[in-house]
Amino acid sequence: MNPPIIVAEDDFTLEFRTVGHLDPVDCDTLRKDIIDPNGYVLQEKIILPPRLADQAAKYSAQSIDPLKCNSPLILIGHPDLPAQYTSLIVRPKQGRSRAEKHDAAIKVTAAEMNLLFSAPIFSGAEKTVHSFSLAFDKVSSVLHHCGMEEASIARTWLYLDDVLNDYDLLNQSRELFFARWYSPGKHFIPASTGIEGHMAARRPLTIQFGAFSGKRVGIRQQASPLQNEATRYGKLFSRCVVVELPRHQFVFISGTASIDKAGISVYKGDFDKQLVFTLEVLSAILREVNGSFANVVQATVFLKKHEDFNACQRILSQAGFPRAQTLFLPDTPVCRDDLLCEIELTAVTKSYSHENPKEDMDNP
Repeated sequence: MNPPIIVAEDDFTLEFRTVGHLDPVDCDTLRKDIIDPNGYVLQEKIILPPRLADQAAKYSAQSIDPLKCNSPLILIGHPDLPAQYTSLIVRPKQGRSRAEKHDAAIKVTAAEMNLLFSAPIFSGAEKTVHSFSLAFDKVSSVLHHCGMEEASIARTWLYLDDVLNDYDLLNQSRELFFARWYSPGKHFIPASTGIEGHMAARRPLTIQFGAFSGKRVGIRQQASPLQNEATRYGKLFSRCVVVELPRHQFVFISGTASIDKAGISVYKGDFDKQLVFTLEVLSAILREVNGSFANVVQATVFLKKHEDFNACQRILSQAGFPRAQTLFLPDTPVCRDDLLCEIELTAVTKSYSHENPKEDMDNP
């Protein structure tokens, strides 16, 4: 297994773990290493082939200590791929921060700084705007229960069981959610991924989010040089949101596909060109924050067709994209039928305000 990427702040450390091929015999070692010492699992995503779907519990750290773990997001992947795993772990520093487990979230609190990551939030079984809106209502409830507000959300992950048929329902319910609290010039819109994802729970919509607040936290929208904001064509998400902590910037780049500045799909029918363009878009955003693919700590690649998997591996390698930090979901439709791939990622760079030259990020 690859060692974790460790990001050290003054008050806590964060660990990003990715295992592209998780053998069942390694599960116990991984789970114990995550929880000890003093580990809290903020996010855990497990992609299993259908034959392993009923064995999800043994892959999750929640089975060792549910009081220190958010519930895992369990996706059913392609039958030809192995079990894949990724997680985000926080380790509070004694006397400087604490982690609190709530029913549907874990909150990390330090001096003038709050981080909140949710467990998966599921819609009801109905595919309606009302049902999806109730799921967004749960987002508000989780935030308010933890003493935070909707404007603190920096990142959302939205998984639809049938994205091509239900994407409009998602957008309508998302618009209703934002209408309750968002105002241009006062708030920013979170980065987001809206993609097809077949949950083990088989719900039409699943939501996860990350929120940040406090005087020692800065949050800003980061423009994409090669794409205009999605709000230009009516979709409520930011291309990228940057969360600045005292020592590091967390760069949340939304699900990104082969779409030009006018919001039009380009290179239709050509997988290679679509993926190359998508990587160019991602690279351009990272350059704006003094980063590169070397700063990527977690990523997911969604492929509409499984037969493009080998070409995808080749193109990623040529571009220097970190496959060791990447999960893959083939046979996954994107929000438009003419898009053949999509990539989301999280990167970590040094904070602009951090002047201490000491190395405080372990990126093996």
